[in-house]
Amino acid sequence: MIEYILYFFLTIILSSVFAIAGVGSAIALVPTFHFAGLSFDISRASGLFVNFITTVTTSYLNFKKKLFDKEFILPLVISSVVFAFIGAKISLEMDVEIVKNVFATTLLVVATLMIFKVKTISNNIKLNKSILYIVGSIGGFFSGFLGVGGGSIISPILILCGYDPKKIAISISFVIPFSSLVAFYSYATVIQIDYLLLAVVGVGALIGGMIGNYLLHFKVSSKTIKKILAVVLYLLAIKILFS
Repeated sequence: MIEYILYFFLTIILSSVFAIAGVGSAIALVPTFHFAGLSFDISRASGLFVNFITTVTTSYLNFKKKLFDKEFILPLVISSVVFAFIGAKISLEMDVEIVKNVFATTLLVVATLMIFKVKTISNNIKLNKSILYIVGSIGGFFSGFLGVGGGSIISPILILCGYDPKKIAISISFVIPFSSLVAFYSYATVIQIDYLLLAVVGVGALIGGMIGNYLLHFKVSSKTIKKILAVVLYLLAIKILFS
């Protein structure tokens, strides 16, 4: 029971932080749960479930605020769902450790560009659906392959393309539930699920999602969101590389 309490509070903390950036927290929860004692497979399934719960919460709150931009969101949703399924299937036949190291290196590069890149495209950049489909596909693939949410990939790429960080954060909250649910189902069909654990982290995700969403809309600027996301990517990459 003590372990479940630990997972509960870890979920609240990490879900809150990642909800601020509009990103599912599985990418942080998976290694955290694993180092706390869960098997890697259970950690991935649990992290994806938390991703789904957290971003469903923020999606609902954002939808009520009439922040749903279908022209921007739907291409990301469609492509991420398709490639989350493909990534999950491929992951069952490949050495995930190799891809994790490549992914960690990619996170370091993206985070560095986000912090130190001087010239960026205007945040008023014209909507390009081709870019959205490509970025959604990349994020969805990593979501399925690694068992984490694709928001950590989608968000920084879109930021580098010139889209407004706060708009991205809000939009990603609508995208991640779908790719996370598809990836979760793919893993759940081949491992034994701890439903009590899912219930515990699910409640923690709900609480964390509401806290993060409140801070996103009322306390945090777009510039701060960008910095938070970059720092988190650094920490995650280092954790993956040296774990």
